[in-house]
Parts: sequence; structure tokens; C-alpha cells
Amino acid sequence: MNKNKKLFVKSGVFIFLLFWIGFLYAHKIDLMTADLGRHLQNGRWLIENHFNLSEKNSPIFENYYSYTHPDFKVINHHWGSGVIFYLFWKFFGFSGLSFFYIFLSLVAFSLFFYIAFKESDFTLASLLAFFLAPLIAERTEIRPEIFSILLSALFLFLLWEYLQEKISWKWLLLVPFQVFWVNLHVYFFLGGFLVGVFWLSEIILILFQRLTDEEFARKIKRIKILTVILLLVFLAALANPFNFEGLFYPLKIFKNYGYTIVENKPINFVENYGIVNSNFTLVKIVLALVFSSFVLLFLIDRGKISLPCFIFSVFFGVLGWMAIRNFTLLGFFTLPVLAYNFHSILGQKEGEKNLAKEKGIAILYIILVVVGSWGNFEYLSTRWEKKGIGLAPEITKAAEFFQKESIEGPIFNNYDLGGYLIFFLFPQEKVFVDNRPEAYPDSFFSEVYKPMQEKADVFKKVDQQYNFNVVFFYRNDITPWGMNFLKVIREDPEWAPVYKDDYALIYLKRNEANMGLINKYKM
Repeated sequence: MNKNKKLFVKSGVFIFLLFWIGFLYAHKIDLMTADLGRHLQNGRWLIENHFNLSEKNSPIFENYYSYTHPDFKVINHHWGSGVIFYLFWKFFGFSGLSFFYIFLSLVAFSLFFYIAFKESDFTLASLLAFFLAPLIAERTEIRPEIFSILLSALFLFLLWEYLQEKISWKWLLLVPFQVFWVNLHVYFFLGGFLVGVFWLSEIILILFQRLTDEEFARKIKRIKILTVILLLVFLAALANPFNFEGLFYPLKIFKNYGYTIVENKPINFVENYGIVNSNFTLVKIVLALVFSSFVLLFLIDRGKISLPCFIFSVFFGVLGWMAIRNFTLLGFFTLPVLAYNFHSILGQKEGEKNLAKEKGIAILYIILVVVGSWGNFEYLSTRWEKKGIGLAPEITKAAEFFQKESIEGPIFNNYDLGGYLIFFLFPQEKVFVDNRPEAYPDSFFSEVYKPMQEKADVFKKVDQQYNFNVVFFYRNDITPWGMNFLKVIREDPEWAPVYKDDYALIYLKRNEANMGLINKYKM
């Protein structure tokens, strides 16, 4: 096959991979359970208030959207993402926002794939990409973490290319994009981590490798440059509205986290909870492959072991096992690691004929194709109904009913529904709770929110405190207390159902002001 034909085939395969991963990412937006509605309101507030980041009475510093704890201090570490999402939504709608999210994901994928391709060969990188695609596309909901994924890819690309002596050190001056990252997502610490990994690797190589004077001088120069870049990244991370408190916030975000979030739990915990996800099995297979690749590389040619690859494998392997929300990062970082390791083990030099390596690469290819086909099929079979672009069908109807009938709060809503109500009803109505555990005291969830759904008498006491006029509830809440509350409210004679769809239920208190609507929509 001549050069032009090879290029044509490779281009076709890469375009297919882009199309396939983009297709996996295409997921209808479920505003009922997503954080997106709150992010859009954050962006709206910031633009309408001319980016007034010093205003303390704002969604940047306070629990701005809740009437239960409006003065509770928060650190809104993702306010910048809200601005970007809001602008895209305003000009291109929810469908445009979906395409934007997919585009950013594909840019990140392209950077990781490029490194994998350059460190192995096109066939191996492509098969690994297909094999890892379900993990890479685990996080289909539009969230600020997409910026952490994109900037992680950019940082890794620049650092990798620099240490391969393919670009000048001056390109590393782009790394202080950290000034944006720290205001986009709480995983901004990955920027300093990535620089630190390569900086540490260069120091260790100087200490434990035999180097010529020229190699030693070159590595000293790299260490000096990376030291400066690491310092710049640290200083850039201080460019946030909270200064040092914002810089160290990732270390303490879970100190006030009174509500259990499935995406933050380890695989074994979630499996015991009864939740099924084919990616749980895929993660185990991926970690086994990564471990095996390092063992084989150690036995065959330990000198080829890449310290950055080893650190990335341990770090992102632990992150991936400990929380579902890290599956995508695990998938992305595993792509270049596995490509480098298996190419180092099974790759043959030009003219080399090694039967063992040929059989080994054939077995590896079969594993990647078979497991990859299974993983992609399982991924699609469990998520097919939600495939698409833009809003999920009829997702807006509950809010439209509320607005059309001029219903007034106070509203009691469940955790899942907070972002939805914030998007559609704020500022006319504030929420009882929304899906940010860190924005409410621990005791609020353990002593108020859960007990009031578990026991009717506790609900009545809380009702007396806040004088609820409406219960607006996500009807697919699978928590034990949420499912119990649906029974409690259904049997309570003081409350009447006036609206129901596939997503939400609305109950009104039986009082004089609501009797007209209750009689009109009696269910």
C-alpha cells in the first residue's frame, strides 16, 4: 500500500473514531437531575452583573438560590463554566450546547490519541481508542468537568511534546492557562499535578540514571524550566475570587458533604447498592491490562518503563476505582499509557521477525476487538433511549405548568430537582435544596431533609417552619427516603396532586388560595 492510500485509510479510521465517540457522547439533556440549570443561572447572573466578583450576596459566595440556608458560605469554583455554558445556550440553544460539549470532548480525545499514536503505531492506538470508548464517554451530562478534561489533554500534550524535544520550551508558557482552569472546575489541581509529574520524573532520572555530561546538562535545563512553569501554575491558581481558600478547596470539599452521591463512590460500593453499569466491568479489565503491561515491561525491558506513565496509571487508576465521576479521566489517560507500554513490549524494529511478539500482538488485538465490541454494545444497549441532542422530550412541561398557573411557593423539592427549578423558576421562587451537598450544612441532610421524607410527623414539623405551599418532586427518585415520601404525600389529606408526567409530580396544599387549581386539575 503506497503512502497516499495509507494516509487515506488512517484518515478514514480516525474520522470513524471521532464520529463513534461523538455518537456515544450524544445524550439528551435531562434537566430534572442535571446541574446544568444552576450553571446557566450562574452565567446569567455574572453577565447581567458585569462579572462583579466582589459582590458577596451572589451565587459566587453564598447559597444564593435556596431559602433554607441563603447565607451559608459557598465557594463557587466553577463560575467560569457557567458563563461559557450560558453564552452558548443563549445564542445556540440546548442543541448547540450539546454540540459544543461533544466538540470539546473530541478535541480532548484527539490530543490523547495523538500521543498514543506517536508512542506506538496507528493500529494499536485506534484499537485501544475503540476499546476505551465506553469509559471515555461515561460522562455524557454537560458539566464543568469537560474543561478539566480538555485542559488536562492540553497540558499533557505540551509537556509530552516538550520532553520529546518536538516543541520549544516557550510553548509551555501556555500552561499558565491555569488562571482560567481554577475558575472553571475543581479539578484544576490536575494542572499542577501534570507539571509536577514530569518535573519529578526528570529529577529521578538524574539521580538514578547514568548520563553523559551533555544529557545531564540538558536535563538540568529541563528541570529549571519545569520549576519555573510549576511556580507559574501555582501563582496562576491564586487568580480566583477566594485566593488561598480557593486554591486549597479541592482538599476540603468533602469535609462538609452531608449527602451521598453515587458518582463519588467506589465501584464496589455502587455494585453493592444494586446499580448496574457495564463500565464497572470494563474498569476492572482496563486496570488488569495496565497492571499486566507494567509487569511484562518490567520482566522484558525495565529500562523502557516510563515513570510518568507509571504515576498516571496509579493516580488515575485509584481515582477511577474510587469514583464513577473519574471514569472518563481514567479512559483518556489509559490510552497513551497502554499504547506506550504494549508497543514497548510487542513492537518490532524494522526488519525484525519475532514470532513471540507477533503472536502477542495478535492476542492483544483480539482482546481489544472482542472486549471493545462487548463494551460498546453494552454501553449503547443501556443508554439507547437517551441518545440524541438537546433537551429530553417534554422535560420542560412541569415548569411550564407551574408558570402558566402562576403557582407560588414556598416549594418543597427533592435533591435531584434543584437545578431544574433554579433554571426555570428563579428569581420568583427559591429552592428548598439543590444538588450541591457542600452548599448546605451536614446537619441539614441528616436532621431535616432525610427524616422529613422518612416520617410524616417530621415532615409536618418542617412544614410548620417553612409553610410549604407546593411539593415539586422528581418522581424517579430512587433513594429509600424519596420513595417513602411519595407514599407519605400521597396519603396525606392536606395535599392534593395537580400535575404528573414521566418526570415530576406537583402537589398543592389544600388551602383557600389553591382550591381553584385543585378542583380544576383534580387527579
